[in-house]
Amino acid sequence: MVKVRVTCNKNIIERFGVKKPEGWDFKYINYPCSDEELVEQCKDADIVFCGPVDYFRREVIEQLDNCKLIHSLGVGFDKIDLQAAKEKGIYVCNNRAVNAAPVAELAVGHMINCLRRMPEADAKIKARGVDGFNESFKEYQVKGQNELGSRVIGLVGLGAIGKAAVGMLQAFGCKIKYYDVFRDEKFEQEKGLEYCEYNEILKTCDIISYHVPVLETTRDMVRKETIDLMKQDAIIINVARGEIVNNEDLAEALNNGRVFAGLDVIAPEPPTADHPIFNLNEVGKARLSITPHIAGTTDDAFIRMSKWSYEDMEKVMRGERPNNVVNGL
Repeated sequence: MVKVRVTCNKNIIERFGVKKPEGWDFKYINYPCSDEELVEQCKDADIVFCGPVDYFRREVIEQLDNCKLIHSLGVGFDKIDLQAAKEKGIYVCNNRAVNAAPVAELAVGHMINCLRRMPEADAKIKARGVDGFNESFKEYQVKGQNELGSRVIGLVGLGAIGKAAVGMLQAFGCKIKYYDVFRDEKFEQEKGLEYCEYNEILKTCDIISYHVPVLETTRDMVRKETIDLMKQDAIIINVARGEIVNNEDLAEALNNGRVFAGLDVIAPEPPTADHPIFNLNEVGKARLSITPHIAGTTDDAFIRMSKWSYEDMEKVMRGERPNNVVNGL
């Protein structure tokens, strides 16, 4: 019998009724836990099915003697020691692009939220009723507002999510620039995009949306030095990973009225009460649109995640190479 040990939330896996491989032993283990407990619970696993931010360190992987596959439910896999798994002969797979459309949707939603200053108006009206409504209306008359189609959008990262965002943004008529370490000239020409170096994106774009993985080169891409290059009232969108943004530097820029931000992710997760983003002044709060890391967690995406994961599991147990291998095996 194939033994699958699952660190994912049981409700997420079970609630949609996606059919599992028949006759397999799926067991939901106690997680989060210590590495020692993780080894004990997974030591007999043929397959480990984990969440996109669950840790599988070298010390754990080296003791998974039966394991053939570690599969992330989502797109993320940066908490898994890929080299250790490769040395052990264990495939590591993710569900690349499974939630590209919903993540891109939320990115565009945060763009509009920030551009139309909806967080400020919403909070003021809910707190003060008709007085807040009237005051907010007058502020819009004085400050004005812009349409998304008139803005220059800079996409940092043109993977599956960035490309999905392009299709959505073009419906608004936006001018789109992009930066990626891998230039896609064919897609660029097809969609009429302008390729720029990162510093040029920072200097020339009204809205900068990040769609990159966590790497040493992408940590703190948004920090004081890069914020200083941005336009006044630039909108920063992060629906990728919290580590891309320096928390203290962004909080300072929000509090000083320098930028707007639309965030679906912060680091660390889970966050603590003293996180700078939870302790903004009134100016900073008015300039922030935030959601609790839900961009890619639509019901539709979860159904695809389970289906694709089970297909990979069955391939591995048939001796075939699975899809979306991320550790070079």
